Amino acid sequence: MSGTHRFDIVIIGSGFGGAAAAHVLQDTGASILILERGDFLPQEKQNWDIAEVSVKRRYDAEETWFDERGRPFSPRIYYNVGGCSKVFGGVALRFRAEDFLSREHCGGRTAGWPISYEELRPYYDRAERLLQVHGLKERDPTEPDRGDFPCPPIPHEPVIAELAERW
Repeated sequence: MSGTHRFDIVIIGSGFGGAAAAHVLQDTGASILILERGDFLPQEKQNWDIAEVSVKRRYDAEETWFDERGRPFSPRIYYNVGGCSKVFGGVALRFRAEDFLSREHCGGRTAGWPISYEELRPYYDRAERLLQVHGLKERDPTEPDRGDFPCPPIPHEPVIAELAERW
């Protein structure tokens, strides 16, 4: 980009969060710039190969991060247009109400969130409609109280359907 450009809104990242923000803001009349650290994923057969994507980590960022003790690790993070949504596993889970509360762990106590599940619930509903999430209410006993899913469940593959029928 050359010259001087002014934007009303700058969104950092084009993954789920950035794309959702752009979607919500698209009809505001504001000039919007989406900045992405990476390039487009190449269109190649390996995109569809679970071993390439998940085991060989073909599209992972080649970075080393360090934990609280200074030990190095390789994060599961992607810098490309679409962010992690490009290698998304197709699951859209809601946090549970208790996930927002303070918890006791062997290493101490976590701080609770400054917001509650109930405050986020309308946004979960909106995001699930936007993403056309499929499912069946009350199928998961750990799922928080909710309305119906925006779309009905996707039928199981035959082998899985047979196992589900036995269960």
